[in-house]
Amino acid sequence: MTPPRLTSPGSLSISIVIITYRRLSELSQCLTSVLGADLPSDAEIVVVCNGREPATSELLESFAARDARLNIVEIQRTSPAAARNSALARATGEIVYFLDDDVTVVPDLFSRALMTFATRPDAMVVGGPNLTPPDSATFQHCVGEVFSSWFGAATVRDRFCRRGGMRPADDSALILCNLALRRPLVSELPEPFKEHLVCNEENVLLGELGASGARMLHDPDLIVYHRRRSNLREFAAQVFRYGRGRWQNTLVAPSSLSLAYITPAIFLLYLVSMLLVHSQIYHGPLLVYLGLLLGASAWAALHLRQPRTFFLFLVLFPLCHVSYGGGFLFQMISSVPLNSSGRRVVSRT
Repeated sequence: MTPPRLTSPGSLSISIVIITYRRLSELSQCLTSVLGADLPSDAEIVVVCNGREPATSELLESFAARDARLNIVEIQRTSPAAARNSALARATGEIVYFLDDDVTVVPDLFSRALMTFATRPDAMVVGGPNLTPPDSATFQHCVGEVFSSWFGAATVRDRFCRRGGMRPADDSALILCNLALRRPLVSELPEPFKEHLVCNEENVLLGELGASGARMLHDPDLIVYHRRRSNLREFAAQVFRYGRGRWQNTLVAPSSLSLAYITPAIFLLYLVSMLLVHSQIYHGPLLVYLGLLLGASAWAALHLRQPRTFFLFLVLFPLCHVSYGGGFLFQMISSVPLNSSGRRVVSRT
């Protein structure tokens, strides 16, 4: 794995990759911010429509008429990972920058990333946090606080908050909605993004790259703003999907599993078991959790400078933990094969 010898950001070509489907307002804001940022004149913006949809096509054509750097690709509806592989196969830039279609970028995002790749030729992957947009509703700001707190997100909180300086990183601090890679590094892989994964597909890719010795960096000043979910149902569904993805990641790369990822599932099983066990001693862990919940909720409300959000945090934090644990357990059970009679087959050694 020999990185290219580059001395200036001007010598690097870049492809921006965005996957979209039926999110017109979000996509419009995203593209407006991307085209208004410091993109080189020879950059390309590859937007993959993951499913044919006339309104999205019309919107993209209107943007393409104003800027020739926009490259529209329409594919049959497939998994997000498969759509990203399709985009990666079409990208020509030496640097491929992945964005979600519901982010907006800061003006110097691309020049900062290109400068990092140019001045650090050993850097194979560079990414930064996704922050809550300043104009978000109170509920969305609270979701952002949950994701950026130790109590809510544990070891992956750096994906959602800006702290520290540029530093070596792994998948716990890098996220696909704001991630740049050297294209030759990933284009050689037979399946860069594992297409059966429901989400978190970058975790497996980054794990493979890290194991091969690729240097990965987290830059807290490489910022995008990512719209948060706007109600409890959407929030729970999002975190449930994260839990499902984590178990799928575990099946592909068992060494990626850590106590932080499995604790919500253990906690959920513990809550269910309380229906059967009625010992006061057995309630001890729940009391500890409630104490941590009160402290974390108070801290988050003070950080937002909105004391009344304390009561919302008392709901959001447990909902986050239970949803993640539920998704993890659901996917784990779903992954057990069925025998001819339709029963789950559990191997015994």
